[in-house]
Amino acid sequence: MASDIEVVSPSALIGLLDAWLAPACSPPPHQAPLGALSALDLDEALCSKSWADLTAEAEANLDRLRKKIEVVRKLYRYYLPDMSGPANPTPLSPEALQRLCALLLKAALLRNDMRYLNSALKLLDGILDQDEGIFQEDLRRLAALTLDALVPPALGAA
Repeated sequence: MASDIEVVSPSALIGLLDAWLAPACSPPPHQAPLGALSALDLDEALCSKSWADLTAEAEANLDRLRKKIEVVRKLYRYYLPDMSGPANPTPLSPEALQRLCALLLKAALLRNDMRYLNSALKLLDGILDQDEGIFQEDLRRLAALTLDALVPPALGAA
């Protein structure tokens, strides 16, 4: 019996995620938080090429965000420069949450690290207060393909 499960290689999925991340994004207008002029604007950072390319610094910050998804279950637009906490309680925009999810999927594939995949799936499942129903169907499909690529279905499973 032929399988109806589509399996896409990790490298092909990374290409699809890069294509998904490629369109230019523009964060909502910047409103510097009071008393935190050096705050990291996460909406802006997630639109940058260094984050899309997952540079070492971007990946370190992505890992910090992964932990915030898992433990704090809240994400904000502005963080202190070391990302130890929010600089103010402005929520992260829906567009930034979607880019974050795509970057988590890409990191999972590049590093073969299930922690990134788990965090992306939690975002898609609505673990944060602000992410209910915002994720596009194509991003959900990329997450399903990433899951299948990293955790292949058992052969012969019925």
